[in-house]
Amino acid sequence: MSKHDKSIVAEPVDPDLLRRTEAAILDYMEKHEGKMPTQAQVNETVKTSFTRLGPAIRTVNARLVATQTKLANMPEIPDDLRQAHEQLLKDLWARTRELQNGEIVELRQVQAEKDRASKQAILELEEVIGIIEAALICETKRADAAEADCFELRRRLEEVTAEVTQANARLAERDFIMGMFTPKPTELADVDKTRKPTHRGREDSEFETGDLFGPKSDHDSEDDSRE
Repeated sequence: MSKHDKSIVAEPVDPDLLRRTEAAILDYMEKHEGKMPTQAQVNETVKTSFTRLGPAIRTVNARLVATQTKLANMPEIPDDLRQAHEQLLKDLWARTRELQNGEIVELRQVQAEKDRASKQAILELEEVIGIIEAALICETKRADAAEADCFELRRRLEEVTAEVTQANARLAERDFIMGMFTPKPTELADVDKTRKPTHRGREDSEFETGDLFGPKSDHDSEDDSRE
């Protein structure tokens, strides 16, 4: 095989891209009376690069042409087969709806149970919130009362402090006045020192005065007694 033959071999198309491309083409043909869409029109739905979209469109077109060729060479579907097919399709659709309805009913029951559990949880939470709010109101009242008591105690403390300050001032003033009339220890010591020499001087003067006159005679004694 030559180099040119290798380039002709097409790379495999992504199955998901092929499925989306086929669905887009069939949808366009159904809405436009069997007319084939362009690549740009297909890419409005598929939304990929034209490099990847081109091989997918060619593959889908080849499959559609092959199917149309087979159908063209085949006779019409018999009426009894068409009716049987339609009845089978109806039965299949009815069974599908039953299954869907059963699933819907089950889902509704599950959702109803979830709603009931959620409502119960909400009621319990609201009850807890009510208890907390009542406790908060009670504690707020207690805090307000305690704050009022503290304010009153502070006011009373300030009054008592002012009264104590005034009493201390009056006491200091009284002590100062009393101190003015009370002699100090140094002054008492000076007074004592002053008094002691005076006493001794008086005794000395009396003794010295007696000595000047000498001892009394009997005659002096008699004169004194006469007087």
